Amino acid sequence: MRVRRAGAPDADSVAVLRRAWTEQRGGLAAGADPGFEHGFATWWRAELGHHAVWLAEARNDGDWAPVGSLDVAEVAAMPAPGRPGERWGYVGSLVALPGAPRGVPRRLLTAAVVHARDHGLVRLVLRPSAAGAAFYRAAGFAPAGDEMMVLATGDARAGVAPVAGSGGTG
Repeated sequence: MRVRRAGAPDADSVAVLRRAWTEQRGGLAAGADPGFEHGFATWWRAELGHHAVWLAEARNDGDWAPVGSLDVAEVAAMPAPGRPGERWGYVGSLVALPGAPRGVPRRLLTAAVVHARDHGLVRLVLRPSAAGAAFYRAAGFAPAGDEMMVLATGDARAGVAPVAGSGGTG
């Protein structure tokens, strides 16, 4: 298995993966929403510059086949007097097919955290499902409000490690 950053040419692979994941979970009948792929391609072209997307792939008859993905929307917060603007990421759409190799979600999330730290994102924020909350807590995310969870990734400007339990949403 490999995890890599998805790029412009990966739109079809990610769309196929999202459709398969939705259908396998029973959220959509097979073949329903025939306009999805077109709508996804339009979104991908417009939004990829503001998102970091990772694709997990496994070997299938010698070729790499998508088995999971994770999307982080990168947000540039508006500066305020006395507080410079900061960049943070919203983690959304962690997808792993039921037949994916063990560890796909963890490897995708690890790639996102490394990216956040390397690119100066001061925190990662997400809104987990009830089933996913324990996974994110085990990865170091802390509750922040009723439904949000935050993982401070450090102060990239000062190179300071996050303080345990800081998890503010600033």
